[in-house]
Amino acid sequence: MPIAFDLIPYLAMKNNKLLIGPGTVVTFGKENKILQSSGILVEDDEIKEIGEWKELEEKNKSAMMLDADGRVIMPGLINAHTHLYNSFARWISMPGEDSNNLQNIPDKLQSKLERALQVEDCYLSAVVPIIQGLKKGVTTYIDHHCSPFYRDTTPLGCLDEVGQAVIDLGVRACLCCEVSDRDGEMITLSEISENERFIEMTRSGHGGGRLSSMIGLHSQFTCSDETLEAVRQLDSYEKAGIHVHCAETLSDVEDARSRGFEGAVARLAEFNLLTEKTILANCVHLTEKEIELISNSSSAVVYQNAVGAADIIKLMKKEITVGVGTDEISPNLLGDFKTSAGLQHHKKKYSHAGLSEPIKLLTEGNPAIASRYFEKPVGMIEAGSYADIAVMDYYPPTHLAKESFDEHLLSELLNSDAMHTICHGKVIIKDKKLKGNFDEEALSELAKEHAEDLRQRII
Repeated sequence: MPIAFDLIPYLAMKNNKLLIGPGTVVTFGKENKILQSSGILVEDDEIKEIGEWKELEEKNKSAMMLDADGRVIMPGLINAHTHLYNSFARWISMPGEDSNNLQNIPDKLQSKLERALQVEDCYLSAVVPIIQGLKKGVTTYIDHHCSPFYRDTTPLGCLDEVGQAVIDLGVRACLCCEVSDRDGEMITLSEISENERFIEMTRSGHGGGRLSSMIGLHSQFTCSDETLEAVRQLDSYEKAGIHVHCAETLSDVEDARSRGFEGAVARLAEFNLLTEKTILANCVHLTEKEIELISNSSSAVVYQNAVGAADIIKLMKKEITVGVGTDEISPNLLGDFKTSAGLQHHKKKYSHAGLSEPIKLLTEGNPAIASRYFEKPVGMIEAGSYADIAVMDYYPPTHLAKESFDEHLLSELLNSDAMHTICHGKVIIKDKKLKGNFDEEALSELAKEHAEDLRQRII
């Protein structure tokens, strides 16, 4: 699809030093430092220095200035598991009774949506949520795409559309194409080929360091042994990692057990698909043995609330890296992030459970996971990390310190809009407005037209 707006000349401009501040800098990472009256020096695509504002300002008088005006400055947020195309599902409701059986879903509207997505749909359904995410400080997506009949009844090329949306908007993403046996052997082989093609493209420099790629799997229950073996062979060669929905519902577990395995994780392990680059999304129903399998393999788990409450406290005690995503129709992490805390209270039956763990998913887990797929660290404010930064329009009503950070984040900080959003060293949102020659209203109207046309094709 032709680019609907002109950000490319802005992104192609020669980098200059950029000085961001003054404000309260929140670094994320294991230490998660809170630095008062501080700023950040950016050069090219990375963070060069973090320090006291007056000192930084004095040393870098020639740098371009981005005024934070005392606001909170933190890393650009990471959505560690999402489906950008599901922005076109905001009008969908499942007919009939609700089901806790994933095997029933392919016959309902979700899979009909995926099968109906065409070229411009894939692009527009990604562009709109990325813009919305930028306004909330989201700069990185680990996206799980599915459009098996994207062009000429094949998925080949579908990741180009999502990738182009990422490139045009200036954000960062790790993409994959969902593989399953749901649409026949030729589509399965094409989905595997699409992952291989895009992995090779991104490794050759496509996306300028802002794109990377994994191998997508829908789930173990939609894949035959032959398909899992083909994916294993590809990952053995590419070492890109597997991104898969896992143990979302009991039906997924029961399917694996009917095949003679402990559960969904155990079947994936049988095919050597658990590696340090594997992302297991959901993981609601796990046995103790499967938790050990995940821990021993250094695979990551990404939690979201769409299908239930994974026991993130138990997983983290086993030193499993756990992150948070949205899984469904919104790029904004706030809803899933806050709900995860409440669900852990309910799961553990006491009010203090799950207060600190969701914070760590966002501030430690997501940066650790995303950094596995890019050349430099992502999602932390530290020298040498990619310069992905969000200046949030938030003035703390009480002192913001390490001891009070959790309360600020859970109450209002993540509910705030981004005053400025920077990715890869480039200012994309400034004073709450997108840089470049954007017509957001026109884009929204175009997306509505395509979404309505798609709806008419599948109802």
